[in-house]
Amino acid sequence: MSSSPVTCLPPQARVAVNRGRPSCRRVGQDEVVTDDTYAQDTASRPIAPGRRQLTLTDRWNTPLGKPNGGYLLAAMLRGLAAEVEGAGDPLVASVSYLRSPEAGEAELVTEPIRVGRRVQTASATLSQEGKGVAHLVANFAGRPDGGRTEELGEAPQLPDPEQCFDPLASGMKPEGIFGQVEYRLPGAPGWATGAPSGDPSALLWQRLRGGREVDFPALALLCDSYAPPVMEIGESVSMTVQLTVHLHRLPAPGWIATRLHTRHVVNGFHEEDCELWDSEGKLVAQSRQLAILLG
Repeated sequence: MSSSPVTCLPPQARVAVNRGRPSCRRVGQDEVVTDDTYAQDTASRPIAPGRRQLTLTDRWNTPLGKPNGGYLLAAMLRGLAAEVEGAGDPLVASVSYLRSPEAGEAELVTEPIRVGRRVQTASATLSQEGKGVAHLVANFAGRPDGGRTEELGEAPQLPDPEQCFDPLASGMKPEGIFGQVEYRLPGAPGWATGAPSGDPSALLWQRLRGGREVDFPALALLCDSYAPPVMEIGESVSMTVQLTVHLHRLPAPGWIATRLHTRHVVNGFHEEDCELWDSEGKLVAQSRQLAILLG
């Protein structure tokens, strides 16, 4: 594996997504699901106006044994979009996590806040057993062509995905979210080898398992799918309190370059910033979260 940085736009990262029919696999003894676990696991069904039922699955669990916060956000955002009449694409999603979720049944209660000429705003509360788990406020809008567009930032410089470190090939078990999202890094992270680098940042490639096409809720998920960079300063557990995601555009097919960093840790709380860039070097999403250290 080459350790020298190369262009962030390797041809290998632009491989088109296989759009064929999903294959099937058996889970446990009697549950058969398609390989498109993202679509299945973020789906919800209406049970009354403004109310939807969904099943949270342990397939997206973190190492703490709880469903990942990005996964919760994706499911909530998909359900809320289905309830907003005439909703365009999601622009901003801001979620506060109220208590730890469990795998199992959950209910989503949605409410329109304002329907404007260009932007629609709505909220959703996810609950289990009558207790709130997360609260989301999102903005939706159409995306007409022709508006001013400038990019003053730069995509991360990464080796080709094929030249990068694959955690699964190095012995990491494909359990929970690590079996649903694929990662490629320039090298093994310091925290994983017992030698944290002291720099709370990370550069990596990500994609949904098998290169599954990414929609806007999936972009929101990928903003919160990797290990927190504060692990590089010796921390072991960090839990998201609040997460805000800006969704700019759908990505081109292929791997998504990811830049993560933390700059401030204050009284046990820290921010984490994330940028997602597609295989054509375009910024597709960015986020900031506030998290609390629990280690």
